[in-house]
Amino acid sequence: MKNAIEPWGVNVPYIYLSIVMFTLGGLSLFLNNYHGYLMSIGAYSLYFGMIQRLFFPAKKYIYTQLLALFSLAIPFSHYFQALASVFLIITEIWALKDVKKYGSKFPINYLVLSSPFASFISWLFFVNYWMLVIPIFIYILGVNIGVFAATLNAKPFFGYKQIPVLVLTVLSYFFKIFFPLTLIVYFSMLFSRRIKPNLTSFSVVVISLGLALSAIFLHEYIHAFYLGSMATFFFSCITYSTARYNHDKVFYSVILLVPAYFLRFINLDVSAVFFPLSFLLFLYLIKDNLGITGIKTGMSKKFLIK
Repeated sequence: MKNAIEPWGVNVPYIYLSIVMFTLGGLSLFLNNYHGYLMSIGAYSLYFGMIQRLFFPAKKYIYTQLLALFSLAIPFSHYFQALASVFLIITEIWALKDVKKYGSKFPINYLVLSSPFASFISWLFFVNYWMLVIPIFIYILGVNIGVFAATLNAKPFFGYKQIPVLVLTVLSYFFKIFFPLTLIVYFSMLFSRRIKPNLTSFSVVVISLGLALSAIFLHEYIHAFYLGSMATFFFSCITYSTARYNHDKVFYSVILLVPAYFLRFINLDVSAVFFPLSFLLFLYLIKDNLGITGIKTGMSKKFLIK
């Protein structure tokens, strides 16, 4: 019973994996054609780490958690990432069975819970990098409902109410115009009442929607997603959940993603500087989680000191 409820910092090794993959992916932009593959693994490292940290962080699941980590880290074939998704699914099902057994109840977040299955399908049948966008898109929309509710007084929606957003997200793979449309519908459902001011969360809304709409005219959707939606949503959510005292400073990190996107159409070398700067600032904001204490307890050492 103790192992079933005792958490650990499962997200921390995944964050280190993302650092490695983003670094290799950035270098490969100028050296070889593995840029998209390595950067995708970096993005999925953040995703795998945080879904387990927030929804099934118990030490009881450490074997499948580590198997997912090691499989995800093998950059030789997309089948390894598909295998990692299988271990993630096993962990999720295991955790859900435990929740049911212990009699716990919580709102059903179909967006979050369906994302590991979408990850498995996308990696197994991988044909293009836009396919890999969909599982992360599904997840970040689901997990950030809570962040927007807490920071902007958004109206959370769960269960069957999430189905329209889930369908639109899947349609985004077949028709890219549904990518910005999904965000419009999502934010419309969230902000159906008066919001309270929060610069970081408001900037996430504006930047993600702005870059998605810009992609319609610039015809560059994949970086509009990864820079405008994936990075902004992840930086905000991860900081809020692990280092909330620094969440207001995430604004400076996400604002750097705007020139990272638009300057790529003018000078790719210059634009390539801004994502690393944004990512390094994000890492600085969550640095208290990245040590031994963070791995052991799953908490920032700053929280423990207090």
